[in-house]
Amino acid sequence: MSQNVYQFIDLQRVDPPKKPLKIRKIEFVEIYEPFSEGQAKAQADRCLSCGNPYCEWKCPVHNYIPNWLKLANEGRIFEAAELSHQTNTLPEVCGRVCPQDRLCEGSCTLNDEFGAVTIGNIERYINDKAFEMGWRPDMSGVKQTGKKVAIIGAGPAGLACADVLTRNGVKAVVFDRHPEIGGLLTFGIPAFKLEKEVMTRRREIFTGMGIEFKLNTEVGRDVQLDDLLSDYDAVFLGVGTYQSMRGGLGKRRRRWRVRSAAVPYRQHQTVNGLW
Repeated sequence: MSQNVYQFIDLQRVDPPKKPLKIRKIEFVEIYEPFSEGQAKAQADRCLSCGNPYCEWKCPVHNYIPNWLKLANEGRIFEAAELSHQTNTLPEVCGRVCPQDRLCEGSCTLNDEFGAVTIGNIERYINDKAFEMGWRPDMSGVKQTGKKVAIIGAGPAGLACADVLTRNGVKAVVFDRHPEIGGLLTFGIPAFKLEKEVMTRRREIFTGMGIEFKLNTEVGRDVQLDDLLSDYDAVFLGVGTYQSMRGGLGKRRRRWRVRSAAVPYRQHQTVNGLW
């Protein structure tokens, strides 16, 4: 990091450029370009490395944000990716879809006067770049326990469960009735925010770690829950929210009834199309 503690004055916050309208009109892809190496390093250098990092505390998973910003600024991408994965199963996804303005960036010391550090976009850069360079989670030190767990649902909860179990030597087998992992990440979030290839790549990474996926497999139809309970040491249910629910705000606000944020899955999608 720069030795100049006032570097944020000279270097303003810069967000990634938005793709030209003529491209956005014809391509259903992420609308923001990724940071270049120079942009990521420069924006990471704006971090003050606060003694009490509000960004880290505001993050729901308490990512080591100042630490991997420093590593990114120094070009130590593999170390930054390793550190980001210590607290987050899907950092490249969170860098794209998390509401950083209300979480880490919203709590950044620089936010009000100088513009917050572009934490989310740097998180995306770190992990995309590391994957591109061949980085993968190091599983060499994991000791197998001989235990195995069936996980029903390949959404964020199921994937996080599988990740933690695998890193602790437990065989994770994930069942999902859809043709790809991700749940709402894949079938709910549009590609202009999160391209489908992100989760396809993540499945390859998880498979390399030793996680087994049984896709296009519906529990209750293709395999029975009783069989899973007898064949595995434990069963984790991560089936997600398929139905909306009423907010229950009472008579005075009856006309403002709130539905849950989860949207119903689109049931008839094609793998090679827009899901």
